[in-house]
Amino acid sequence: MSLNNVLITGSSNGLGYYLSLYFSKKGHNILLHGRDEIKLKQIKEKIIKNGVKAKYIVADLENDEDIKYLCKFAEKENTSVLINNAGILCPNIPFSEFTNEIIDSMLKVNLIAPIKILNLLSKNLKQVININSMVGLEAKKNRTLYAASKWGLKGFSDSLKQEVIEYNILDVYPTNIKTYSEKENAMEIDFVANEIYQAMLDCKRNLILDGRKK
Repeated sequence: MSLNNVLITGSSNGLGYYLSLYFSKKGHNILLHGRDEIKLKQIKEKIIKNGVKAKYIVADLENDEDIKYLCKFAEKENTSVLINNAGILCPNIPFSEFTNEIIDSMLKVNLIAPIKILNLLSKNLKQVININSMVGLEAKKNRTLYAASKWGLKGFSDSLKQEVIEYNILDVYPTNIKTYSEKENAMEIDFVANEIYQAMLDCKRNLILDGRKK
């Protein structure tokens, strides 16, 4: 199957940034997404040096019209691989400190947006990769809202896998990833990117990456 054109949400920094570089080195054209146009332009130039095509789109995943715009753009580019990577990180605060605004933002970006994007692009896809979290498998203190978004994504994806669909879905559950050099007790980014890529090629449905010390 053709896996040439890849949309990676949240690719202006963090894991999405490294995945865009890794996939481009493997010969895939990359459609970048984020909210920082300056960063997206910089990443685009790096990707082009790998001998593939790269385009970017600026969109806010809390906004329905932006999501539709992103998906129309991706559809025109014949996107066959979707990596749902964008997300709001866990704030690690008690539930009592959440505001309605924070609740809305996290659920929209971490859960609702991936579902809507997949729904709009599904007819053209061959592979979907959902970047979840170990928190999507384990309940922990001060992770209430983040866990709700990640467990929701897991439930959605696990249920969708039971339907007859034309694309494979890979759900990735990592612990901390070393997305910057000073980060401690985290998995090396090259290891994570390689594991995700190989799992995609093998059409795996789940990938647990537990880098915690035993």
